[in-house]
Amino acid sequence: MNLRLDQNRHFVLAAAGVLLAGLLISFVLIRSRPSPVVTRPEAEGRLVRGMRLERKEKTLWVTGYGTVRPKTEVQLVPEVSGRLIRRSAGLRSGGFIQKGELLFEVDPRDYELAVAQRQAQIAQLEADIQRLNQEEKNNRTALEIAERQLKLVGTELERNRKLRQEGVVSPTQFENTLQAFFRQEQLALQSRTALDLIPPQLAQKRAALRVSQAQLEEARLALERTKYHAPFDGRVRQAKIEVGDYVRAGQSIGAIHDMSVVEIPVSVPVEDARWAFRRTEGVVQFPRSREEVQQFFPSAEVLWNRFGQDFRWEGQVTVVEAGLDEATRAVTLIVEVPEPLKDWAPGRHPPLIAGMFVQARIRGITVRDVFVIPRTALHADDVVHVLNDGRLDIRKVQVLRKDESEAVVQNGVREGEWVILSPIPEPVPGLKLRLADGNRAGERKR
Repeated sequence: MNLRLDQNRHFVLAAAGVLLAGLLISFVLIRSRPSPVVTRPEAEGRLVRGMRLERKEKTLWVTGYGTVRPKTEVQLVPEVSGRLIRRSAGLRSGGFIQKGELLFEVDPRDYELAVAQRQAQIAQLEADIQRLNQEEKNNRTALEIAERQLKLVGTELERNRKLRQEGVVSPTQFENTLQAFFRQEQLALQSRTALDLIPPQLAQKRAALRVSQAQLEEARLALERTKYHAPFDGRVRQAKIEVGDYVRAGQSIGAIHDMSVVEIPVSVPVEDARWAFRRTEGVVQFPRSREEVQQFFPSAEVLWNRFGQDFRWEGQVTVVEAGLDEATRAVTLIVEVPEPLKDWAPGRHPPLIAGMFVQARIRGITVRDVFVIPRTALHADDVVHVLNDGRLDIRKVQVLRKDESEAVVQNGVREGEWVILSPIPEPVPGLKLRLADGNRAGERKR
């Protein structure tokens, strides 16, 4: 029993010794460790992206949209009525026609008869005029003869009058001479009257001849109009006739349009339109002719996007429609594109045809010594955020023009400064900023 107690006491003493030794070693290690170095992090600014400003030349493009339409479109309207006896194979909706091609023909027989009738009338009137001319010549000769005869009879009458007074001529003989004088005077008067009636008759016939000649020309024109020829190379927009149809004068039977040039009416806000027209020195009055106004009009490019690909055509602004659009208060510019089929390549480039909805980019004026920044860098009231010695500087700038993608700044910033592109939720002047690594690398490269 005593032996077991001694063993337990030794075990407790040994355990207590080990514990005390561990505590002593731990205390020594804690006391001998080096003190940690305390460093306070420097305050870093907000990380932002920016762009360095450079003065440059900038061409201002004005963008608008419109639908392609033919510049020249002609309605097919017969000028005479009749049965259609011929129609061109190309006179179908979507068909192609060539200048001078016979598009359709109306039965000409009625109009040929009208021409023949007018020709007969003219021949009759010409014969009547020829007869009257001959009658005038005959009556003038007859009058001359009657007047000479009257003169002779008058001389005989005067001689017999004197002889009667002397008693040489009997009263009966004198009376016969006097009656012969009266008869000859009557014949002369009749010849003069017949001659005087010829000029009015000639004037009447000649007037009728002129009317008939005009009617003949009208009949010939009507005969010519039975055939309708294509006035230009073009395409048929629509056609509503077949051989055998009866067509009426003045009734539209289709439409064709010229394919040598198309146009696009582009509606542009007044604020944007002012950048489209070239500046010309020395102009002091509003242009009053097409030639005068042409000097202000810029070039343009027309774009049509399909299947993720842009197709382009070169054009020119040629007309500004009079007045502003009543609904939008915008200016309508007419962009013409010559030879819209020139670049056509099957499967690679489509033709520019009527009905396409396209974008028109009008090349405006070129301005110098300006800064071009993304539109997102321009804030309300034309304010930009500038990095100035690592801190935020809020600047009011003079904006020349701005659109959805970019802004053109004229004054308010300096070349070489950094404009902040990143959004700053609560911008405060003097806020500390730092550029992203990509911007700093670009700065060192410069």
